[in-house]
Amino acid sequence: MNLSLGERFHRRELEDLAISFLVLVLLFSNFDPYNIPYVVVAVLTAFIFHELAHRSMARRYGYVAYYKRWDTGIVMALLIGIITKLLTGGVWIFAALGAVYIYAPYQYWEDKEAHGKISLVGPLMNIVVGIVAIVMMRAVTPLTTLWWVLRTTASVNLWLAFFNLLPVPPLDGWKVLRWNTGYWAIAIGVAYLLRAFI
Repeated sequence: MNLSLGERFHRRELEDLAISFLVLVLLFSNFDPYNIPYVVVAVLTAFIFHELAHRSMARRYGYVAYYKRWDTGIVMALLIGIITKLLTGGVWIFAALGAVYIYAPYQYWEDKEAHGKISLVGPLMNIVVGIVAIVMMRAVTPLTTLWWVLRTTASVNLWLAFFNLLPVPPLDGWKVLRWNTGYWAIAIGVAYLLRAFI
């Protein structure tokens, strides 16, 4: 069966998202099958929502945008995770497994405001999900399964927001900082401070 370019594009993007998602589930579960049910919701909301937010905002600006996995980053993440698990008992997470690639065939791409907003929307999605999970934690019985799922979801989302807002290329924080220092400072500060409520 011959697929159109758009269908092949879509299938490849879904495959890349799925592979990256599964690797992150393994890492955040500490390679422990018992932890996987608690981590699936957290990684789904933290990773998938984050990347789709970038893609959606980029497309609103008229750019061509899609998620593409980074195989070198995936191998590095697994190696770091396995080695640190063996040496320390806990997994150190390297979360650069891929990114939303953006093309502007008919427009000038070096628009700092557009680039900054596209970069900011992913961590903002994580912050919003983190806040919702924290609020829901307060409404359920502590230490139940649902409470642990919500706690893990809040923790992973806020960690990913903070990590991505670090002002280091090629992370989102670098692009946001180049566009607007105030928005960057508020976003990374909120992501950091909210972790105290988990």
